[in-house]
Amino acid sequence: MLLQLPTELIQLVLRNCDTSAYFQAAFSSRRLHEIASSSREVIIHQLHNTPGWNDGIDAHQTKHLFDELMRRSYEQLDGAEHYANPTYEYQTRVIDYHASTIEAFEDGIRALLVFKGHSTVHLVDMGDGDRTEVQLKSPGQDIGKVEIIQTAFDGNHGVYVLHRFKPFLDQKLDTDHPFVKHALESRLNGSIHLAYHHLNPRANTIRMYDFPEYGDYRPLALSVANGKFAISWQNMLDPFDHDVVLYTQLYDDEDEDEDEDDSSEGVAEEGKGDNPYATFEAYILTSSNDQDLDVHSSRRIGPATKLAFNDRGFQLLYHYRAQNIYGSFQRLDRLPRPPGEPKPHVHKNACTVQFSPFLSLQFSIGIPFFGTHKLGNINQGEQCHWQYLAFGIATHRVEKWTVACLLKSESYTGPRCTHVLNLDRGRRFDSWQIMAQLGGFREVTTSHGSPVATSRRGTRVAVANWKTLYVWALNPSELIEDNDTGFYPPSWESSTGAVELRPVILQLEAVCSQLHFTEKEDELVAITDRGVMFLNIGYSGQCKQPVKSRGRDNIM
Repeated sequence: MLLQLPTELIQLVLRNCDTSAYFQAAFSSRRLHEIASSSREVIIHQLHNTPGWNDGIDAHQTKHLFDELMRRSYEQLDGAEHYANPTYEYQTRVIDYHASTIEAFEDGIRALLVFKGHSTVHLVDMGDGDRTEVQLKSPGQDIGKVEIIQTAFDGNHGVYVLHRFKPFLDQKLDTDHPFVKHALESRLNGSIHLAYHHLNPRANTIRMYDFPEYGDYRPLALSVANGKFAISWQNMLDPFDHDVVLYTQLYDDEDEDEDEDDSSEGVAEEGKGDNPYATFEAYILTSSNDQDLDVHSSRRIGPATKLAFNDRGFQLLYHYRAQNIYGSFQRLDRLPRPPGEPKPHVHKNACTVQFSPFLSLQFSIGIPFFGTHKLGNINQGEQCHWQYLAFGIATHRVEKWTVACLLKSESYTGPRCTHVLNLDRGRRFDSWQIMAQLGGFREVTTSHGSPVATSRRGTRVAVANWKTLYVWALNPSELIEDNDTGFYPPSWESSTGAVELRPVILQLEAVCSQLHFTEKEDELVAITDRGVMFLNIGYSGQCKQPVKSRGRDNIM
Protein backbone atom coordinates (compact mmCIF):
# COMPACT_ATOMS: atom_id res chain seq x y z
CA MET A 1 0.00 0.00 0.00
CA LEU A 2 2.91 2.34 0.74
CA LEU A 3 4.16 1.95 -2.82
CA GLN A 4 0.90 3.36 -4.17
CA LEU A 5 1.53 6.72 -2.49
CA PRO A 6 3.31 9.60 -4.22
CA THR A 7 6.95 10.20 -3.35
CA GLU A 8 6.16 13.21 -1.12
CA LEU A 9 3.81 11.18 1.08
CA ILE A 10 6.27 8.29 1.26
CA GLN A 11 8.94 10.72 2.45
CA LEU A 12 6.52 12.03 5.07
CA VAL A 13 5.88 8.49 6.33
CA LEU A 14 9.60 7.72 6.45
CA ARG A 15 10.23 10.96 8.30
CA ASN A 16 7.75 10.13 11.07
CA CYS A 17 8.53 6.46 11.68
CA ASP A 18 11.26 5.17 13.96
CA THR A 19 14.63 4.11 12.58
CA SER A 20 13.85 0.40 12.69
CA ALA A 21 10.65 0.82 10.66
CA TYR A 22 12.50 3.21 8.34
CA PHE A 23 14.99 0.53 7.30
CA GLN A 24 12.37 -2.21 7.16
CA ALA A 25 10.54 -0.11 4.60
CA ALA A 26 13.73 0.88 2.80
CA PHE A 27 14.76 -2.72 2.19
CA SER A 28 11.31 -4.00 1.28
CA SER A 29 11.43 -2.79 -2.35
CA ARG A 30 13.75 -1.10 -4.83
CA ARG A 31 11.59 2.02 -5.13
CA LEU A 32 11.37 2.53 -1.35
CA HIS A 33 15.11 2.02 -1.05
CA GLU A 34 15.78 4.67 -3.69
CA ILE A 35 13.50 7.14 -1.91
CA ALA A 36 14.85 6.37 1.58
CA SER A 37 18.51 6.53 0.56
CA SER A 38 18.21 9.73 -1.50
CA SER A 39 15.87 11.87 0.62
CA ARG A 40 18.48 14.00 2.34
CA GLU A 41 16.13 15.95 4.62
CA VAL A 42 14.47 12.74 5.79
CA ILE A 43 17.83 11.12 6.54
CA ILE A 44 19.06 14.17 8.47
CA HIS A 45 15.81 14.22 10.46
CA GLN A 46 16.30 10.55 11.34
CA LEU A 47 19.91 11.21 12.36
CA HIS A 48 18.79 13.95 14.73
CA ASN A 49 16.44 11.45 16.39
CA THR A 50 18.97 8.63 16.66
CA PRO A 51 21.73 8.45 19.32
CA GLY A 52 24.99 9.82 17.95
CA TRP A 53 26.95 13.00 17.30
CA ASN A 54 25.58 15.26 14.58
CA ASP A 55 28.22 17.98 14.41
CA GLY A 56 29.10 18.73 10.79
CA ILE A 57 26.68 16.26 9.20
CA ASP A 58 25.50 18.90 6.71
CA ALA A 59 28.92 18.79 5.03
CA HIS A 60 28.62 15.11 4.09
CA GLN A 61 27.08 13.60 0.99
CA THR A 62 23.66 11.99 1.21
CA LYS A 63 25.03 8.49 0.66
CA HIS A 64 27.44 8.93 3.57
CA LEU A 65 24.59 10.12 5.79
CA PHE A 66 22.47 7.11 4.82
CA ASP A 67 25.36 4.78 5.68
CA GLU A 68 25.86 6.59 9.00
CA LEU A 69 22.19 6.18 9.85
CA MET A 70 22.41 2.49 9.03
CA ARG A 71 25.49 2.11 11.24
CA ARG A 72 23.70 3.76 14.16
CA SER A 73 20.70 1.55 13.59
CA TYR A 74 22.87 -1.56 13.85
CA GLU A 75 24.49 -0.22 17.03
CA GLN A 76 21.03 0.17 18.56
CA LEU A 77 20.20 -3.43 17.52
CA ASP A 78 17.24 -2.23 15.45
CA GLY A 79 15.41 -5.17 13.94
CA ALA A 80 17.26 -7.79 15.99
CA GLU A 81 13.93 -9.40 16.83
CA HIS A 82 13.65 -10.34 13.14
CA TYR A 83 17.12 -11.75 12.44
CA ALA A 84 18.43 -13.02 15.81
CA ASN A 85 17.58 -16.71 15.96
CA PRO A 86 18.63 -18.66 19.05
CA THR A 87 20.06 -22.15 18.76
CA TYR A 88 19.82 -24.78 21.48
CA GLU A 89 22.19 -27.59 22.37
CA TYR A 90 22.08 -30.43 24.92
CA GLN A 91 18.37 -30.89 24.22
CA THR A 92 18.35 -34.68 24.40
CA ARG A 93 18.48 -34.57 28.22
CA VAL A 94 16.79 -32.32 30.75
CA ILE A 95 19.15 -29.80 32.35
CA ASP A 96 18.86 -29.36 36.10
CA TYR A 97 19.11 -25.57 36.07
CA HIS A 98 19.20 -25.37 39.89
CA ALA A 99 22.37 -27.47 39.99
CA SER A 100 23.99 -26.13 36.82
CA THR A 101 26.23 -23.06 36.74
CA ILE A 102 27.37 -20.66 34.05
CA GLU A 103 29.99 -17.95 34.64
CA ALA A 104 31.95 -15.42 32.64
CA PHE A 105 35.75 -15.47 32.69
CA GLU A 106 38.34 -13.26 31.03
CA ASP A 107 38.76 -15.61 28.07
CA GLY A 108 35.14 -16.67 27.62
CA ILE A 109 32.27 -18.51 29.25
CA ARG A 110 32.35 -21.72 31.27
CA ALA A 111 29.38 -23.83 32.26
CA LEU A 112 28.88 -26.73 34.64
CA LEU A 113 25.93 -28.66 33.24
CA VAL A 114 24.01 -31.17 35.32
CA PHE A 115 21.36 -33.38 33.74
CA LYS A 116 18.49 -34.73 35.79
CA GLY A 117 18.97 -38.36 36.74
CA HIS A 118 22.71 -38.26 35.97
CA SER A 119 25.63 -37.96 38.39
CA THR A 120 28.24 -36.70 35.91
CA VAL A 121 28.97 -32.98 35.66
CA HIS A 122 29.78 -31.65 32.19
CA LEU A 123 32.30 -28.81 32.16
CA VAL A 124 31.86 -26.84 28.92
CA ASP A 125 34.46 -24.21 27.99
CA MET A 126 33.13 -21.70 25.46
CA GLY A 127 36.21 -19.53 24.97
CA ASP A 128 38.56 -18.89 22.04
CA GLY A 129 35.93 -19.28 19.34
CA ASP A 130 35.06 -22.93 19.98
CA ARG A 131 33.86 -25.15 22.81
CA THR A 132 35.41 -28.08 24.63
CA GLU A 133 33.75 -30.44 27.07
CA VAL A 134 35.17 -32.29 30.08
CA GLN A 135 33.20 -34.86 32.06
CA LEU A 136 33.62 -34.89 35.85
CA LYS A 137 32.30 -38.13 37.30
CA SER A 138 31.07 -38.06 40.87
CA PRO A 139 32.98 -40.16 43.41
CA GLY A 140 30.93 -43.02 44.79
CA GLN A 141 28.53 -43.30 41.87
CA ASP A 142 29.38 -47.00 41.47
CA ILE A 143 28.38 -47.88 45.04
CA GLY A 144 25.36 -45.65 45.50
CA LYS A 145 23.01 -43.08 44.08
CA VAL A 146 24.52 -39.62 43.65
CA GLU A 147 22.27 -36.58 43.28
CA ILE A 148 24.02 -33.38 42.18
CA ILE A 149 22.58 -30.44 44.14
CA GLN A 150 24.87 -27.47 43.43
CA THR A 151 28.00 -26.71 41.41
CA ALA A 152 30.44 -23.80 41.52
CA PHE A 153 33.72 -22.57 40.05
CA ASP A 154 36.43 -21.50 42.47
CA GLY A 155 37.69 -18.74 40.16
CA ASN A 156 41.05 -20.45 39.61
CA HIS A 157 41.53 -24.02 38.47
CA GLY A 158 38.90 -25.99 40.32
CA VAL A 159 35.26 -27.01 40.47
CA TYR A 160 33.11 -27.74 43.51
CA VAL A 161 30.24 -30.22 43.31
CA LEU A 162 27.75 -30.49 46.18
CA HIS A 163 25.88 -33.78 46.12
CA ARG A 164 23.75 -36.17 48.13
CA PHE A 165 24.87 -39.81 48.42
CA LYS A 166 22.69 -42.85 49.17
CA PRO A 167 24.45 -46.25 49.16
CA PHE A 168 23.00 -49.22 47.32
CA LEU A 169 21.56 -51.45 50.05
CA ASP A 170 20.88 -54.43 47.80
CA GLN A 171 24.54 -55.29 47.30
CA LYS A 172 27.52 -56.07 49.51
CA LEU A 173 29.30 -52.85 50.39
CA ASP A 174 32.55 -51.99 52.10
CA THR A 175 31.37 -50.40 55.35
CA ASP A 176 34.83 -48.89 55.83
CA HIS A 177 34.42 -46.87 52.66
CA PRO A 178 34.04 -43.22 53.74
CA PHE A 179 30.93 -42.61 51.62
CA VAL A 180 29.21 -45.75 52.83
CA LYS A 181 30.19 -45.15 56.44
CA HIS A 182 28.86 -41.60 56.50
CA ALA A 183 25.70 -42.49 54.59
CA LEU A 184 24.82 -45.42 56.86
CA GLU A 185 25.27 -43.20 59.91
CA SER A 186 23.08 -40.46 58.44
CA ARG A 187 19.33 -40.16 57.96
CA LEU A 188 17.31 -42.03 55.38
CA ASN A 189 17.64 -39.08 53.02
CA GLY A 190 21.36 -39.80 52.60
CA SER A 191 24.45 -37.76 53.38
CA ILE A 192 25.63 -34.45 51.89
CA HIS A 193 29.18 -34.20 50.52
CA LEU A 194 31.19 -31.55 48.69
CA ALA A 195 33.74 -32.70 46.13
CA TYR A 196 36.54 -30.48 44.85
CA HIS A 197 37.86 -31.37 41.38
CA HIS A 198 41.15 -29.75 40.43
CA LEU A 199 41.24 -29.07 36.69
CA ASN A 200 44.97 -29.69 36.43
CA PRO A 201 45.22 -32.74 34.11
CA ARG A 202 47.89 -34.24 36.41
CA ALA A 203 45.78 -33.89 39.54
CA ASN A 204 43.08 -36.55 39.59
CA THR A 205 42.75 -36.44 43.37
CA ILE A 206 39.40 -35.23 44.68
CA ARG A 207 39.19 -33.39 47.98
CA MET A 208 36.04 -34.20 49.97
CA TYR A 209 34.03 -32.36 52.63
CA ASP A 210 31.30 -33.74 54.87
CA PHE A 211 28.54 -31.94 56.83
CA PRO A 212 27.13 -34.32 59.47
CA GLU A 213 25.80 -31.43 61.59
CA TYR A 214 23.39 -30.52 58.78
CA GLY A 215 21.96 -33.99 58.23
CA ASP A 216 18.40 -32.67 58.56
CA TYR A 217 18.98 -29.75 56.19
CA ARG A 218 19.09 -29.35 52.45
CA PRO A 219 21.57 -27.03 50.71
CA LEU A 220 19.95 -24.30 48.63
CA ALA A 221 22.97 -22.34 47.42
CA LEU A 222 26.74 -22.64 47.12
CA SER A 223 29.40 -20.04 46.38
CA VAL A 224 33.20 -20.36 46.36
CA ALA A 225 36.05 -17.84 46.42
CA ASN A 226 39.71 -17.86 47.41
CA GLY A 227 39.80 -21.13 49.31
CA LYS A 228 36.53 -20.62 51.18
CA PHE A 229 32.95 -21.45 50.42
CA ALA A 230 29.49 -20.58 51.73
CA ILE A 231 26.38 -22.74 51.81
CA SER A 232 22.76 -21.77 52.45
CA TRP A 233 20.99 -24.48 54.48
CA GLN A 234 17.25 -24.98 55.06
CA ASN A 235 15.68 -27.42 57.50
CA MET A 236 13.69 -30.02 55.59
CA LEU A 237 11.01 -30.20 58.30
CA ASP A 238 10.90 -26.52 59.29
CA PRO A 239 11.32 -24.21 56.28
CA PHE A 240 11.65 -21.20 58.60
CA ASP A 241 14.84 -22.69 60.06
CA HIS A 242 17.75 -21.74 57.82
CA ASP A 243 21.42 -20.78 58.08
CA VAL A 244 24.20 -19.45 55.90
CA VAL A 245 27.56 -20.92 56.87
CA LEU A 246 31.05 -19.86 55.79
CA TYR A 247 33.64 -22.63 55.54
CA THR A 248 37.37 -21.95 55.53
CA GLN A 249 39.68 -24.76 54.45
CA LEU A 250 42.34 -25.88 56.90
CA TYR A 251 45.32 -27.05 54.87
CA ASP A 252 48.68 -25.56 54.00
CA ASP A 253 50.31 -24.83 50.67
CA GLU A 254 52.61 -27.85 50.90
CA ASP A 255 49.66 -30.22 51.07
CA GLU A 256 48.06 -28.43 48.12
CA ASP A 257 51.23 -28.75 46.05
CA GLU A 258 51.46 -32.44 46.83
CA ASP A 259 47.90 -32.93 45.67
CA GLU A 260 48.58 -31.22 42.35
CA ASP A 261 51.65 -33.35 41.65
CA ASP A 262 49.98 -36.61 42.62
CA SER A 263 48.67 -38.26 39.47
CA SER A 264 46.97 -41.17 41.28
CA GLU A 265 43.22 -41.24 41.60
CA GLY A 266 41.51 -41.12 44.96
CA VAL A 267 40.06 -38.98 47.70
CA ALA A 268 42.43 -36.46 49.24
CA GLU A 269 43.25 -37.59 52.75
CA GLU A 270 43.58 -34.28 54.50
CA GLY A 271 42.30 -35.49 57.87
CA LYS A 272 43.92 -37.66 60.51
CA GLY A 273 43.62 -41.39 61.10
CA ASP A 274 40.99 -43.02 58.93
CA ASN A 275 39.19 -39.78 58.10
CA PRO A 276 39.70 -39.15 54.37
CA TYR A 277 37.85 -35.84 54.37
CA ALA A 278 39.36 -32.38 54.22
CA THR A 279 39.05 -30.36 57.40
CA PHE A 280 37.59 -26.88 57.58
CA GLU A 281 36.46 -24.24 60.04
CA ALA A 282 32.75 -23.41 59.98
CA TYR A 283 31.37 -19.98 60.86
CA ILE A 284 27.62 -19.29 60.90
CA LEU A 285 27.15 -15.99 59.08
CA THR A 286 23.39 -15.73 59.48
CA SER A 287 20.76 -17.84 61.17
CA SER A 288 16.99 -17.53 61.29
CA ASN A 289 17.39 -17.55 65.08
CA ASP A 290 19.63 -14.45 65.12
CA GLN A 291 18.49 -11.23 66.79
CA ASP A 292 19.66 -9.09 63.85
CA LEU A 293 16.63 -7.11 62.63
CA ASP A 294 17.62 -7.55 58.98
CA VAL A 295 17.90 -11.30 59.50
CA HIS A 296 14.49 -11.35 61.12
CA SER A 297 13.06 -9.48 58.14
CA SER A 298 14.54 -12.14 55.87
CA ARG A 299 12.36 -14.74 57.59
CA ARG A 300 9.42 -13.26 55.72
CA ILE A 301 11.07 -13.79 52.34
CA GLY A 302 12.68 -17.10 53.22
CA PRO A 303 16.24 -18.40 53.04
CA ALA A 304 18.94 -17.32 50.61
CA THR A 305 18.40 -19.17 47.33
CA LYS A 306 21.62 -17.90 45.77
CA LEU A 307 24.94 -16.74 47.21
CA ALA A 308 27.71 -14.85 45.44
CA PHE A 309 31.09 -13.72 46.73
CA ASN A 310 32.08 -10.20 45.71
CA ASP A 311 35.16 -7.98 45.99
CA ARG A 312 37.73 -10.79 46.02
CA GLY A 313 35.73 -12.77 48.58
CA PHE A 314 35.47 -10.01 51.19
CA GLN A 315 31.75 -9.57 50.65
CA LEU A 316 28.89 -12.07 50.36
CA LEU A 317 25.74 -11.25 48.40
CA TYR A 318 22.40 -12.84 49.36
CA HIS A 319 19.73 -13.48 46.73
CA TYR A 320 16.22 -14.42 47.78
CA ARG A 321 13.26 -15.98 46.01
CA ALA A 322 11.97 -14.06 42.95
CA GLN A 323 14.59 -11.30 43.23
CA ASN A 324 16.40 -9.98 40.16
CA ILE A 325 19.18 -8.35 42.21
CA TYR A 326 20.72 -9.48 45.48
CA GLY A 327 18.60 -8.51 48.47
CA SER A 328 21.30 -8.07 51.12
CA PHE A 329 25.04 -8.33 51.66
CA GLN A 330 27.60 -8.97 54.38
CA ARG A 331 31.20 -7.81 54.74
CA LEU A 332 33.63 -10.61 55.58
CA ASP A 333 36.92 -8.73 55.91
CA ARG A 334 37.24 -9.33 59.67
CA LEU A 335 36.50 -13.05 59.89
CA PRO A 336 36.84 -15.13 61.90
CA ARG A 337 36.03 -12.77 64.76
CA PRO A 338 37.16 -13.31 68.35
CA PRO A 339 34.70 -15.15 70.63
CA GLY A 340 32.00 -12.86 71.96
CA GLU A 341 32.10 -10.38 69.09
CA PRO A 342 28.85 -10.00 67.10
CA LYS A 343 28.51 -11.43 63.63
CA PRO A 344 29.04 -9.11 60.67
CA HIS A 345 25.93 -7.05 60.07
CA VAL A 346 23.60 -8.01 57.23
CA HIS A 347 22.99 -4.90 55.14
CA LYS A 348 19.84 -4.56 53.08
CA ASN A 349 20.40 -3.68 49.42
CA ALA A 350 18.30 -0.53 49.40
CA CYS A 351 19.10 3.07 48.46
CA THR A 352 16.70 6.00 48.29
CA VAL A 353 17.13 7.74 44.93
CA GLN A 354 15.42 10.80 43.45
CA PHE A 355 13.35 9.42 40.57
CA SER A 356 11.63 12.68 39.60
CA PRO A 357 11.44 16.19 41.07
CA PHE A 358 8.60 15.11 43.38
CA LEU A 359 9.23 11.40 43.88
CA SER A 360 11.94 9.31 45.54
CA LEU A 361 12.07 5.53 45.20
CA GLN A 362 13.94 2.84 47.09
CA PHE A 363 16.21 1.04 44.63
CA SER A 364 17.93 -2.31 44.79
CA ILE A 365 21.19 -1.69 42.96
CA GLY A 366 23.47 -4.31 41.45
CA ILE A 367 27.25 -4.42 41.31
CA PRO A 368 28.47 -1.76 38.83
CA PHE A 369 29.19 -3.00 35.31
CA PHE A 370 31.02 0.10 34.03
CA GLY A 371 33.31 2.69 35.56
CA THR A 372 35.68 5.54 34.79
CA HIS A 373 38.69 7.04 36.54
CA LYS A 374 39.83 10.52 35.60
CA LEU A 375 43.24 11.59 36.87
CA GLY A 376 43.42 14.96 38.55
CA ASN A 377 46.05 17.57 37.72
CA ILE A 378 48.55 17.37 40.56
CA ASN A 379 49.95 20.82 39.74
CA GLN A 380 46.52 22.39 40.19
CA GLY A 381 45.55 20.30 43.21
CA GLU A 382 42.75 18.51 41.35
CA GLN A 383 41.31 15.30 42.74
CA CYS A 384 40.89 12.01 40.91
CA HIS A 385 37.29 11.42 39.88
CA TRP A 386 35.73 7.92 40.10
CA GLN A 387 32.37 7.11 38.52
CA TYR A 388 30.38 3.86 38.51
CA LEU A 389 27.34 2.78 36.48
CA ALA A 390 24.99 0.07 37.78
CA PHE A 391 21.63 -1.56 37.08
CA GLY A 392 18.87 -0.94 39.60
CA ILE A 393 15.19 -1.76 40.19
CA ALA A 394 12.56 0.03 42.28
CA THR A 395 8.88 -0.56 42.99
CA HIS A 396 6.44 2.14 44.05
CA ARG A 397 5.23 1.24 47.53
CA VAL A 398 1.61 2.28 46.95
CA GLU A 399 0.96 2.01 43.22
CA LYS A 400 3.18 -1.11 42.86
CA TRP A 401 4.61 -0.23 39.44
CA THR A 402 8.24 -1.18 38.85
CA VAL A 403 10.97 0.68 37.03
CA ALA A 404 14.49 -0.35 36.00
CA CYS A 405 17.21 2.29 35.68
CA LEU A 406 20.92 2.77 35.19
CA LEU A 407 22.34 4.68 38.14
CA LYS A 408 25.62 6.44 38.83
CA SER A 409 27.69 6.89 41.96
CA GLU A 410 30.92 8.86 42.16
CA SER A 411 33.74 9.76 44.51
CA TYR A 412 36.83 11.95 44.62
CA THR A 413 40.26 11.02 45.94
CA GLY A 414 43.65 12.69 46.09
CA PRO A 415 45.36 13.80 42.87
CA ARG A 416 47.15 11.08 40.92
CA CYS A 417 45.95 8.33 43.24
CA THR A 418 47.41 4.85 42.75
CA HIS A 419 44.10 3.00 42.99
CA VAL A 420 42.98 0.60 40.27
CA LEU A 421 39.37 0.59 39.07
CA ASN A 422 37.49 -2.15 40.92
CA LEU A 423 33.85 -2.41 39.89
CA ASP A 424 33.09 -4.78 42.76
CA ARG A 425 33.74 -1.99 45.25
CA GLY A 426 31.66 0.60 43.42
CA ARG A 427 28.47 -0.54 45.16
CA ARG A 428 29.74 0.61 48.58
CA PHE A 429 28.43 4.14 48.01
CA ASP A 430 25.00 5.19 49.26
CA SER A 431 24.52 8.23 47.02
CA TRP A 432 23.17 7.38 43.54
CA GLN A 433 21.49 9.29 40.75
CA ILE A 434 19.55 8.07 37.73
CA MET A 435 21.32 8.35 34.36
CA ALA A 436 18.84 6.41 32.22
CA GLN A 437 15.57 4.57 32.42
CA LEU A 438 15.16 1.19 30.73
CA GLY A 439 12.01 1.61 28.70
CA GLY A 440 9.73 -1.37 28.28
CA PHE A 441 11.00 -3.15 31.40
CA ARG A 442 8.48 -5.56 32.87
CA GLU A 443 8.67 -7.06 36.34
CA VAL A 444 8.61 -10.83 36.48
CA THR A 445 5.36 -12.21 37.87
CA THR A 446 6.68 -15.60 39.00
CA SER A 447 8.97 -16.84 41.75
CA HIS A 448 11.53 -17.78 39.11
CA GLY A 449 13.09 -14.32 38.98
CA SER A 450 14.59 -12.53 35.99
CA PRO A 451 18.28 -13.07 35.17
CA VAL A 452 20.16 -9.84 34.40
CA ALA A 453 23.32 -9.72 32.26
CA THR A 454 25.64 -6.94 31.11
CA SER A 455 28.26 -7.13 28.37
CA ARG A 456 32.02 -6.81 28.93
CA ARG A 457 32.33 -3.21 27.70
CA GLY A 458 28.99 -2.20 29.17
CA THR A 459 27.23 -1.49 25.86
CA ARG A 460 24.45 -4.04 26.39
CA VAL A 461 22.04 -4.83 29.23
CA ALA A 462 19.82 -7.91 28.96
CA VAL A 463 16.97 -9.13 31.16
CA ALA A 464 15.21 -12.47 30.65
CA ASN A 465 11.60 -12.42 31.80
CA TRP A 466 10.25 -15.96 31.51
CA LYS A 467 10.24 -16.54 27.71
CA THR A 468 10.88 -12.92 26.75
CA LEU A 469 14.33 -11.39 26.39
CA TYR A 470 14.83 -7.63 26.65
CA VAL A 471 18.11 -6.12 25.41
CA TRP A 472 19.05 -2.45 25.69
CA ALA A 473 21.91 -0.95 23.69
CA LEU A 474 23.72 1.95 25.33
CA ASN A 475 26.78 4.15 25.27
CA PRO A 476 27.97 3.93 28.90
CA SER A 477 30.62 6.63 28.49
CA GLU A 478 27.94 9.15 27.51
CA LEU A 479 25.38 8.08 30.09
CA ILE A 480 27.83 8.22 32.97
CA GLU A 481 28.53 11.86 32.02
CA ASP A 482 24.79 12.61 32.09
CA ASN A 483 24.62 12.94 28.29
CA ASP A 484 26.63 16.17 28.40
CA THR A 485 27.55 16.02 24.71
CA GLY A 486 23.98 15.48 23.55
CA PHE A 487 24.70 12.00 22.22
CA TYR A 488 21.11 11.03 23.07
CA PRO A 489 18.61 13.39 21.37
CA PRO A 490 15.73 15.09 23.25
CA SER A 491 13.30 12.60 21.69
CA TRP A 492 14.91 9.94 23.89
CA GLU A 493 14.09 11.70 27.14
CA SER A 494 11.54 10.17 29.51
CA SER A 495 8.85 12.11 31.37
CA THR A 496 11.24 12.45 34.31
CA GLY A 497 13.95 14.08 32.17
CA ALA A 498 16.31 11.08 32.10
CA VAL A 499 17.38 9.30 28.94
CA GLU A 500 14.97 6.46 28.16
CA LEU A 501 16.69 3.56 26.42
CA ARG A 502 14.57 1.57 23.99
CA PRO A 503 14.64 -2.22 24.16
CA VAL A 504 14.85 -4.91 21.57
CA ILE A 505 12.29 -7.53 22.58
CA LEU A 506 12.85 -11.13 21.51
CA GLN A 507 10.29 -13.86 22.08
CA LEU A 508 12.05 -17.10 22.94
CA GLU A 509 10.82 -20.66 23.04
CA ALA A 510 12.49 -21.40 26.35
CA VAL A 511 12.61 -20.13 29.93
CA CYS A 512 16.02 -18.67 30.84
CA SER A 513 17.29 -19.46 34.32
CA GLN A 514 20.85 -18.12 33.91
CA LEU A 515 22.06 -15.56 31.37
CA HIS A 516 25.51 -14.25 30.42
CA PHE A 517 27.21 -12.33 27.63
CA THR A 518 30.29 -13.91 26.11
CA GLU A 519 33.50 -11.96 25.52
CA LYS A 520 31.69 -10.43 22.52
CA GLU A 521 29.19 -7.63 23.06
CA ASP A 522 26.41 -9.18 20.98
CA GLU A 523 26.63 -12.84 22.01
CA LEU A 524 24.54 -14.36 24.78
CA VAL A 525 24.61 -17.78 26.42
CA ALA A 526 21.82 -19.01 28.67
CA ILE A 527 20.77 -22.11 30.57
CA THR A 528 17.15 -22.80 29.69
CA ASP A 529 14.55 -25.53 30.04
CA ARG A 530 15.31 -26.51 26.43
CA GLY A 531 19.06 -26.77 26.81
CA VAL A 532 21.92 -24.31 26.46
CA MET A 533 20.87 -21.36 24.33
CA PHE A 534 23.31 -19.48 22.08
CA LEU A 535 22.12 -16.19 20.67
CA ASN A 536 23.87 -13.57 18.56
CA ILE A 537 21.93 -10.31 18.45
CA GLY A 538 24.39 -8.61 16.09
CA TYR A 539 23.25 -8.10 12.51
CA SER A 540 25.80 -10.46 10.93
CA GLY A 541 26.31 -12.77 13.89
CA GLN A 542 26.69 -16.50 13.73
CA CYS A 543 25.88 -18.17 17.02
CA LYS A 544 26.38 -21.86 16.46
CA GLN A 545 29.84 -23.29 16.97
CA PRO A 546 31.24 -26.82 16.76
CA VAL A 547 31.72 -28.71 20.00
CA LYS A 548 34.97 -30.50 20.67
CA SER A 549 34.54 -33.17 23.32
CA ARG A 550 37.16 -34.86 25.43
CA GLY A 551 36.30 -37.09 28.35
CA ARG A 552 37.89 -37.02 31.75
CA ASP A 553 36.83 -39.43 34.45
CA ASN A 554 37.34 -38.40 38.06
CA ILE A 555 36.30 -41.44 40.02
CA MET A 556 37.33 -43.11 43.24
